Amino acid sequence: MKTRLLQLLCFGFCLLAFNVGAREVSDVVLKEQIRIADNGPVLVLNGAGLRRTFMIVKTYVGALYLEQPTQDAREALDSQQHKRMLFHVLLNRVSARKVARALRDALVLNVTEEAYHSLKGSVEQFLSMFNGNLHEGDEVWIDYLPGVGTRVTIAGVDKGIIPGEAFYRAMLSIWIGDRPISRTLKAEIMGETPVTASASRRMRDN
Repeated sequence: MKTRLLQLLCFGFCLLAFNVGAREVSDVVLKEQIRIADNGPVLVLNGAGLRRTFMIVKTYVGALYLEQPTQDAREALDSQQHKRMLFHVLLNRVSARKVARALRDALVLNVTEEAYHSLKGSVEQFLSMFNGNLHEGDEVWIDYLPGVGTRVTIAGVDKGIIPGEAFYRAMLSIWIGDRPISRTLKAEIMGETPVTASASRRMRDN
C-alpha cells in the first residue's frame, strides 16, 4: 500500500514539474524555455497559437521564442536577439513545397516590392530547402542567429543558413507584421490575452 502511494505521489510531482516547464496548445506541448545555440542565451516562449484555414481546418501550431519576451511586435521584429519561430504541423500530410510557397506569398504582403527584389535570392534558397512532404508532428524551426543569419531546420534536419538579418525580419513579419497571416494568431504569438487581443483589434478597426 505504501509503495503504491509513493508511486502515485512521484507521478503527481513529475506531472506538476512537466506542466510548469511546458505549455500546451491544441494538444501540442511547447517548452517554456529553449536554447538554439551552443552557449547561447535561454529563449523564453513569448506566445503560441493555432493556425486554422477555412475557419475550421487545424493547420499548425505556431510559437515564437525570444530572449526578452514582449507584446510589441515592432520590438520583436527589430531586435537583434536570438529568436526562434516554429510551427508544428497538424495535417496528416502536406507538400513541403506548397507550405514554402504559401509562406513566400505571405512574406510578399509584408515587404515593399524593392525589399522583396533584394531578398529574392534568399527567398529562393529558402524554397529550395522544402522537399517531399511534411507530416503530422513535424516541426519547422526558423532561427535567427545574430551576426550569422537564418537557420532553417525541418523535421529535425538542418537545412542550412541564409545569411543576413533582413531575410529573418521579413520571414517573421509573416506572423507578426502589419499584414499577418492571421491577426488572431499574431495576438497569441505576441502573448496577448484574449481580452487584450480583442481590445487591440477594436483599436485597429477604429
